[in-house]
Amino acid sequence: MRGIRGAVAGVSIALLAACALPTSAVAAGEPTITAAGIDATDHFVATWRLAPNTRFDTIEFSSTPIPSPLLPGAFAGKNVIASECAPAPKTCTAPPTLALYRSSDPVARDRRYFVKVSALNSRGRTRTSAVWAIDERKPLLPGGGRPPAAATNTPAIGLPYIAPARSTIARPTLTLVSRPKLIAGVVRFGVRARVRCPGTVCYALVGLELGKRTLVFSDATIKPGGSETFVLRPVPKRRAVLRRRTRARLQVRAEITQPGGKRTRLVRYVTVRR
Repeated sequence: MRGIRGAVAGVSIALLAACALPTSAVAAGEPTITAAGIDATDHFVATWRLAPNTRFDTIEFSSTPIPSPLLPGAFAGKNVIASECAPAPKTCTAPPTLALYRSSDPVARDRRYFVKVSALNSRGRTRTSAVWAIDERKPLLPGGGRPPAAATNTPAIGLPYIAPARSTIARPTLTLVSRPKLIAGVVRFGVRARVRCPGTVCYALVGLELGKRTLVFSDATIKPGGSETFVLRPVPKRRAVLRRRTRARLQVRAEITQPGGKRTRLVRYVTVRR
């Protein structure tokens, strides 16, 4: 869902007059979102200011506020609903001075959304704005959704997002659902591991490792109070490494990111033999 529509059509005066963040953010090189929301035709809209000596890089709208542990300036998981970016990638078409955006497609109105803008400074380093939340009265539902068949004519204005205090975020858990005893069982059926995130949404990156080698990994966004079961079966090119062993101590490693960028690393072990 990429696209620029010249001017931000259908945006209310109240939306465009939303308060900007303190100028100290600009001085540090981060972009400053000045307005964000959903217009009456259910399209995302946003405007922002770029700091001096920086150029626009990306804007992303996501259904969760969790930052990606892998990509600077990005949201985690398969939750990005709309985005735009500037070159270098051939799929990016926005100019480096871009400061406003309207999504090309309407979005579902059954959930809240989050937006942030990234820019590159003169050294090519990523600088990311504060996150804004849109339609906060709606539930937090990871993933996309079904856009309305007709325009709802109910615009929503965004505000700066305030993440919960880290001390109030419950610790996630990692449980091994199955513990194979044989290497053949790991190759054929994999190791089943369950991540649970009580209270808040989380993004889990889970891998099965042999020493410093990753045999397979998977990821998922888990809704508040929910859980996800990962079936960790080694990818074909890694199975030979395991089959050559007569005995192996495997580890299941979960890197879990929660709102505000809180990260937790959990590890469980499985010992198998030929």
